[in-house]
Amino acid sequence: MTRTYGIVFAAPGEPEVLEPREYDLRAPGPGEITVAIEAAGVNFIDLHRRSGVLEDGSLFPRGLGMEGAGRVVECGPQVYGFEPGDRVAFVDSSTGSYASHAVLPAARAIRLPDDVSCELAASLMFKGLTAEYLTHRCVPLKPDDWVLWHAAAGGVGSIATGWLVARGVRVIGLASTEEKRRQVLNAGCIAALDAEAPGAHSFIRELTEGKGVHIVFDSVGNATVELSLASLRQRGHLVLFGNASGDVTGFNLSRLGHLGSLHVTRPSLKHYIGQDHDLAAASDRVLLALADGAIRPPQVTRLPLCEAAQAHRRVQDRQTQGSLILVP
Repeated sequence: MTRTYGIVFAAPGEPEVLEPREYDLRAPGPGEITVAIEAAGVNFIDLHRRSGVLEDGSLFPRGLGMEGAGRVVECGPQVYGFEPGDRVAFVDSSTGSYASHAVLPAARAIRLPDDVSCELAASLMFKGLTAEYLTHRCVPLKPDDWVLWHAAAGGVGSIATGWLVARGVRVIGLASTEEKRRQVLNAGCIAALDAEAPGAHSFIRELTEGKGVHIVFDSVGNATVELSLASLRQRGHLVLFGNASGDVTGFNLSRLGHLGSLHVTRPSLKHYIGQDHDLAAASDRVLLALADGAIRPPQVTRLPLCEAAQAHRRVQDRQTQGSLILVP
């Protein structure tokens, strides 16, 4: 049993419910490993879990965090292919990565190349896997297609837009500040717009010769869905993969026909990496794209693990660019 330092919360609420605590971590069971975490990624889904928007029914107090990287320190029985000292990353909602140690199935661990640091892996893997399934397996995409990406300077957006540009896709990025829009243009996007600007829709139509884009990737949800639908060409695809502004409710599906026989999907990462072989293939693609330069290392903000509440405030208030990680 390992003595562990981590962040827990006793009830859903604002960032202040997050508190540091020491506790005993169970020994790894069959097929499991214990990882000494060197960096943990902070993701928007963590805020939903903390606030109670996402409820998994587990007992309180709960740990938090689903992305981390570090070194294997102990292997349970029936673990093959890993040994103490190996460097790994993981994406698993059951681990509680806001901690000094975590136990996880060895089959869900991602071996890290020598040139990928634990901090880089923790800042990249969850968002990279999200970008991978969205841009490679969720909807059909080919060179010269037009894509509109909301929150293009965010953690997923900054990875995905550069990856799409590397594949020859024409990307229009939406971002809320001038600084973020400069970042979007530096990633190779054809244009960077403010979604709330009065002329945004008209400019999108103008860029696409009046036709609209082939695909919109929207992680904002309720506040942006009308712009997303209005920006699509006939038979275009709207990919709603987040709800930062709230869920889209009360929508009349018949509108999709009136707007041009549009397609709408609401995908989730867990359905694309739920099988071990899917996770292995997706993580290999992310690491290869990183090595080839198709994925640029994200801008990283580091905070001590004990400042998890402050990290959540920054994400909540949209005061971050790129990725934010916690370091034990």
